[in-house]
Amino acid sequence: MVKNLTQEKLKMLERIKKLKSKRGKFDEGSKVCKNCSKDFMEKENFNWSCSIHQSEWSGEMWWCCGKTSKDARGCKFSKHQKVDEDDEDEDAPAQEENK
Repeated sequence: MVKNLTQEKLKMLERIKKLKSKRGKFDEGSKVCKNCSKDFMEKENFNWSCSIHQSEWSGEMWWCCGKTSKDARGCKFSKHQKVDEDDEDEDAPAQEENK
């Protein structure tokens, strides 16, 4: 459980860091990928732009490709997919129900 909380904290800190870096530089054409969480521009979105792993990290390697670094580039390539506003709103009621 502590490991999960630590990972969530690191993800939140990374999101905060990204938001702070965007302060004052808002670009209406910029979107966020729902798979890799990276920012992208639609005109720069190619079939190889998004790379993710197809499986979970085992603690020693990625099961999908055998890479031994947790930070290794993903083995599945595709276009970025934008986060829909509806997807973000679906999570909110579920969190409220758990309170």
